[in-house]
Amino acid sequence: MVRAEVTIGNREGIHLGPANKIVNVAEQFHSTIHLKTEYMDINAKSIINLVSGIFRYGDTLLCVCDGPDEKQALAAMKEVLSSDLED
Repeated sequence: MVRAEVTIGNREGIHLGPANKIVNVAEQFHSTIHLKTEYMDINAKSIINLVSGIFRYGDTLLCVCDGPDEKQALAAMKEVLSSDLED
């Protein structure tokens, strides 16, 4: 299991469009990928969970990946979550 803190970089937070992009990245990996806050534990492969998480620009999450490709998954999730997903 690997984990890292990640700050949401999308100025509009995570709404449907960015959530779809995050899920597309997460689904490329066999590992489980969870985004955690003090109050939530969200499966990054579930668009419904991501949208309901109400993540805003600048929020810090703990990204936890567990599985055979966990290091690659964590690197990809750090990149996508910290980027501007509106493009």
